[in-house]
Amino acid sequence: MGSAIHIPEVREGASKVRVLVVDDEEFIRSIVRERLEIAGYIVDEASNGKEALAMASNGRGPYDVLLTDVRMPVMDGITLLSEVAKSCPGTAGIVMSANAELDTAVQAMKKGACDYITKPINFDVLLINIGKALHKKDLERQVEDYRANLEKKVGEQAEIINFRFIDAMIQALEERDSFHSGHSKRVTQYSLAIAEELGVTGQEREDLRRAAVFHDLGKIGVRDAVLNKPGKLTDEEYGEIALHPEKAVRILELIPPFIPLLPAILHHHERFDGRGYPSRLSGDKIPFASRVMAIADTFDAMTSTRAYRKALPVSDAIAEIRRYSGTQFDPYIVPAFLACLPKIDFPVDVSLPAGFEEPFPASFRHQFV
Repeated sequence: MGSAIHIPEVREGASKVRVLVVDDEEFIRSIVRERLEIAGYIVDEASNGKEALAMASNGRGPYDVLLTDVRMPVMDGITLLSEVAKSCPGTAGIVMSANAELDTAVQAMKKGACDYITKPINFDVLLINIGKALHKKDLERQVEDYRANLEKKVGEQAEIINFRFIDAMIQALEERDSFHSGHSKRVTQYSLAIAEELGVTGQEREDLRRAAVFHDLGKIGVRDAVLNKPGKLTDEEYGEIALHPEKAVRILELIPPFIPLLPAILHHHERFDGRGYPSRLSGDKIPFASRVMAIADTFDAMTSTRAYRKALPVSDAIAEIRRYSGTQFDPYIVPAFLACLPKIDFPVDVSLPAGFEEPFPASFRHQFV
């Protein structure tokens, strides 16, 4: 009665199932192949494990089902199952043997077999076992897909949580120092405007955006008395401020998704002439994102009121960027900055001179992508 219930279900999808029959006895292979082909399966044959592995790797495999004898020359069925489990984990293995000893069956199962059938073969039972083995592999694939998707979703959620946590730290930093309020947001806005002018897109643009958001995170480790000092900094105080890129890196390096951002954040105070910090990099040895942020960061610092001075007029800030093109700033990025200024939606307390317009040389476009 069991066969009458299960066999039609097995045969229904048989035309899409590929079976490899492995046995050193040609008669057994041929009779098994004939019965499986009558049931609708696509069947190949191999006389030993080594031949079977070669067939699975030469473009004919992987197979959906491996039906193998245990005792064979060259390579036995147990070894074959072990190799197939490593190279073709989606293949369902079924062992055939005249030896009905329990230890052989257990050994076969440990090597990846889904089932075990004794000779002489009952083909009704074999068809049912094939159906069960295929169902088991299908469930394993579903579980693996679910696990992979779950890991991806957990990773995405963890990244969102990490981003919000760091963002909260930046907000806390800016609340400590009202003069820096909105600084990271504006630097990000200016950096992306420059990037757009240069034709930067995709992941490079996204990494620049995140680096700009986080660039001053290390200042959370700077004392309030230094951060908000109204007068000139001492050498010691300046040294404390100068450590903020490294402090940011030490915080962010603990979060794997943020690791690609670290070079840009670490070097956003380098100078094009090599006189910046922390590594005195020069020219194109400075990460591209750092060179972009250096201009955006300096422009915002000059056009914002700080504890030690009032905001400079935008025209003065522009003049300073021009003056230090080639020394402090990358002379190939400065024109992109000047060209994008009229397109930026500036805060109400930051405005461009009336009628300001700076054409951007097309020859520089896309060369940094």
